[in-house]
Parts: sequence; structure tokens; C-alpha cells
Amino acid sequence: MCSREIVSLQIGHYSNFVGTHWWNIQESSFLYSPSEAQIKDKEVNHDILWREGKTFKEEVTFTPRLIAVDLKGSLITLKQEGILYETNQQDDIKWSGDITLHKASPAEKNDFLSNLDKEDQAIVECRKRTDTAEVIDDVDVKDTLSRTGTEANKSDSQLVFGKVDHDLDNVVKVWSDFLRVYLHPKTIQIIEQYYHLNSLHPFDIYGAGIKAIDDYETKSEMEDRIHHFCEECDSLQGFHVLVDTHDGFGGVGAQTLQHLADEYTSKSVMTFGFTPANLPDDTPVSRANRILNSALSYQKCFTHSSLFFPLSLANSLWKTLGNYADFPQLDFKMIDYHTSAILAATLDTASLPYRTDNPIHMCDITDNFQSFGRKVGSMSSALPICMEADSNFLDVVQDLQGSLPWLSLTPHCTNQSTPFMQSVVVRGIPETTPRSPRGIYSSCRSVNDTLQVYLTENFNSCLNAGTVINTPCKVNTPFPHIFKKNVNKFGLVSTTERSRFQGVETVPMMTSMQSSPDTAVLLNTLYSDAKKLNIRKHTRFLEAGLEEDDYQEILQDFVSLEKCYSPRSDMD
Repeated sequence: MCSREIVSLQIGHYSNFVGTHWWNIQESSFLYSPSEAQIKDKEVNHDILWREGKTFKEEVTFTPRLIAVDLKGSLITLKQEGILYETNQQDDIKWSGDITLHKASPAEKNDFLSNLDKEDQAIVECRKRTDTAEVIDDVDVKDTLSRTGTEANKSDSQLVFGKVDHDLDNVVKVWSDFLRVYLHPKTIQIIEQYYHLNSLHPFDIYGAGIKAIDDYETKSEMEDRIHHFCEECDSLQGFHVLVDTHDGFGGVGAQTLQHLADEYTSKSVMTFGFTPANLPDDTPVSRANRILNSALSYQKCFTHSSLFFPLSLANSLWKTLGNYADFPQLDFKMIDYHTSAILAATLDTASLPYRTDNPIHMCDITDNFQSFGRKVGSMSSALPICMEADSNFLDVVQDLQGSLPWLSLTPHCTNQSTPFMQSVVVRGIPETTPRSPRGIYSSCRSVNDTLQVYLTENFNSCLNAGTVINTPCKVNTPFPHIFKKNVNKFGLVSTTERSRFQGVETVPMMTSMQSSPDTAVLLNTLYSDAKKLNIRKHTRFLEAGLEEDDYQEILQDFVSLEKCYSPRSDMD
């Protein structure tokens, strides 16, 4: 068993979009075939985020160690309890009189989900044939179990159905529409008091989330799920919390974080707060709600987390939603299915240092980053690294000429200041010897050598930690088709366009997780815009339990935290 487990929580519909992409990315890098596993070195320890179990039929399962929170009506084709532990037993009805059974027709699955079902059925048939064979090889049996939820050899199903590429842009309505992994029965928790996209009874303010999670049954259910996943860990290192901070889920996240801080005081909690870049921005009320929800949520996030990262594709969030991050090799739509994929690939890459078999723990990052009280970080990403097909990493860094290789995904943080410290990850770069290393790079013989010199020379007053991972980020289906046509299937920039039948399968990436003076701008702008709002005019927040004095204290916490990001605070 793994001894450095992490329990993940996804709180909110957009957070579940991000999380779904993240689990899909991880699952796509699993090595199902024993022969493939012998050839390739396993760099990422999937046992840190995933758990092994067994179904009622004694089939081995591998599912995310996850709790996902959403509203009624947000699952559509996905059952709340999942399908791994289905018994297909009918309810035992004791009533002896006439019975009229009303049964709703199940929602129709899209082609992607239907194809997954066909793959599963093919694997089941393969297993039946194996079970009836005279000679059974243990390895062969292991290779015929189903995808993700049970260990499987996907090549069997691909031989039957071929490699199918799906365009889901106009199909995906909710996150379960592109979920390719199985979930544990204790994973999904539904907030029963609210319906998804119900404009008559919206779940759009922080206080609504507080009231929803404070319901005795809801709160007990959440605590029971957390306890279940934590108890089965050998040595829990902490929690990943993905939370929507712009609506009622901010309140749910706040109460959940407080519970984690109270009950798991020795564990690291890394929180990622998401705001979709396509929120309604056409009325003063929608803007005010976004500001108030964010202020209330952020304060709880940085108070009860070890480290908090606000994330969005929009470069500003308060008075107006700003322009979105303009990645040079991406052509994406401003829809949740696309924007969440970019954030998920970034999280998958940035979290790699403490998800490998090396001795780094999550607390090594959180403890260093929160030095001097700096509990809010920023994150930047290069998706993909702008690297030509016939070049190497040294060519990339030498061609930067003072510019940065990444774009900020933390609103109001522009990467204009040298960070106090940063964790940089480079992944998916082939290890080729540089053709003509020159100048400060003359001694570089590997990607790691080049990265360390680059960080030292360009961030010489910063505490740098650089990590190189050979495994690229897998972006095959159901990752959206967001790469420009001059990006080849390996994520490299080419002089020729790829075939319209060829998708991008893997990409090299680079991320930077920073503690930076730029964070002061984020805190100051949110404080300033929140202070301008007359809380007495926002009666829904007051009716939901917000006190005016408490609100002023919350704003004061932003002032105190902002001071920690002054370079002079290092010497205070």
C-alpha cells in the first residue's frame, strides 16, 4: 500500500469539470499491459490519489480517492452511487395491494459514453471466454478486466471497435458527459436542497452554501465520506480541495475546509479556487454577487488551507471579467468543457513533484510557500511548451530572450515581479543532447541541467525548485480538440498542419507554482471592490446570515494578508 495518500474533494459544478478532466488525464497514462509496464518506467505513483478495492464479485477496482459535491440534476446519466457495486436487485415491496410502478426513462448517453459501455461489454465477453478456457494464465485474466474501475487491457476493446475520436463540444452539458473513470459509491454527494441551473431558486450566494452544508444530514454525510476515505489510508499526507468560489459552493467549501482544519490539523490542505471565465457579467447584481462571494470564500480558503491558489482563464474577475489567457498554440472556446481542461492539465503537471516516488511531500511545498504568512499562491502554465519538432529544450529557453515561457492562470497576477519562491515542473521533453550549448548553458547535457541553469539565471533572487518528468501530459479523448493545426500529435510545433483525422495525443508542458509579490494586487483589488459595496443593500446575503461587523472583519483580513507580500516582510 502507498504511504503518502491524498484525499481529493471537488466542491461545485465547475470544479467537477476540472476534476473530471484531471482524473481522465491520469487514467490515460495508466499502464494496463504487463509487457508495456516492463518497457516503460513508472514515474508517477498513482496510488497517492487513487485507491484499490474490490467489488461484490471480488473484482479488483482502482478508483479516485474522491468526494465530489454537486446539486440535484447535475449528473444526468451518472448514478450517484456509481455502477461498480450494482447488485441489480429489485426492492422488496411488502405492500400486498395493487401497485403502480412509475419508472422514468434513463437519460440517453452520448456517443462517447456509449462507446465506453461497448468497450466494457467487449471486455466482459473476453473475460467470460477466458474463464471457460482449459488453461488460465493469471496475467491474461488480469488483462481482461474492465477499464479504470477494474484493471484492464484496453487494446482488446480497441481491436474490436477501433480507435474512436469524439468531438464533444456541442455534446457536453455536465461533467459526467465526459467522465471515463469509475467512481466509488461514497464519492458523489448531492446537495438535495437545490437543483442545478434552477433560476427560480438559485444556488448563487455564499450564505446559501453555508446553510446547505449546515443541514444535519448533509453535514453528517460529508463528514462520514471524508472519514471513510481517510481511515483506509496508511499515512495520509493531506487533501486536495477544488472549490467554486463564485457561488453557493464557496460556502460549502468554507465549512468543509473548517472541518478539515479542526479534525486533521497535522495534514496539509492545498485548495484551488475556481471561477469560470464565462460567468454572466451583464448586470450590477451579478458583478456584486461575484465580488461578495469571492471575498467571503477567499477569506475562508486562505484561513483554513495550508496553501490557496485562485485560478481562472480570465485575467481579472471583479468589476468586469477580463480577457482570457491567450495561449499561442491553443484555439479554445469559452465553454466549461474547454477552459476546465486547460486548468486540469496545469494541476496535473504542477502537482507532480509530490506524486512521484521521490521523498517530496505536499507539506514540503505548503510549509515553504506559507513562510511569513503567505498562504495565497499563483500558478502559471505553458500548454504546450512552444517547442518545434526538430528542436530541444535548450533551444526553447535560449529563444525566450527575457520573456517568460508561461502564462498566469491566477487573475490579477501578471508575473511582473520576481517571485519569493517557486516550484517549476517540466514534463514530456525528450532527453536529447543539445546541439550547440553556448554561454551560460555550455555545460548543460540534459533537460534537468538546462532547467536548473535557466531558473538560477532568470530568478536569481528566488528560491527555486525544479522538477523534470519524462512522461508527457496525455490529451487524447475526451480531452477537447483545442490545439492549433500546426501542433503535431506529440504536442510539438510543426511547419505542416496535421491531418484532420489526427488529434493531439500528448503534449510537453511547463508550470510554475509561485509565492509572488504579484499576489498583493489580487488581494488589494478584491478588497477595494468589496469595500465599495454597501452590504446593507445586498439583503440576500444578510438574510443568509452575514453580519455587517463580520463582513468588515473579513475585509480587514485581506489588508493583513496583503502586507505579507511586501518584499520588506522578509525582514520584519
